[in-house]
Amino acid sequence: MNAFQLRLELIKLAKDMLEQEYHSKREVIHNNWQVATENARTQGQNLPNQPELPPFPSEEDIIKKAQTLNGFVSGPSTDLPVATKSTHKGK
Repeated sequence: MNAFQLRLELIKLAKDMLEQEYHSKREVIHNNWQVATENARTQGQNLPNQPELPPFPSEEDIIKKAQTLNGFVSGPSTDLPVATKSTHKGK
C-alpha cells in the first residue's frame, strides 16, 4: 500500500468512525426522548420538546480524525500503551 492509498484508507476509516459515533449518539438521544415522552403521556404531563441532535460530522471533522489516526499509525511505538494480560482465577 502506497502513501496515497494509506491516506485514503485513513479518511474512510475516520469517516466511518465519526458517522458511527454520530448515529450512536443520535439513537441514545432519540430513545431517551421517546422514554420521556411516553412517561409524560402516562403521567398526564406536558410532552418534552424534541431534543437537539448532534451535528453530523463535517469534512473538517473527518480530516482531523484522519490526521489523528495517521499520527497514531506513523508515531513511534514507544508512545503506545502496553496491554497487560489479566489473569482471572475461577473458584
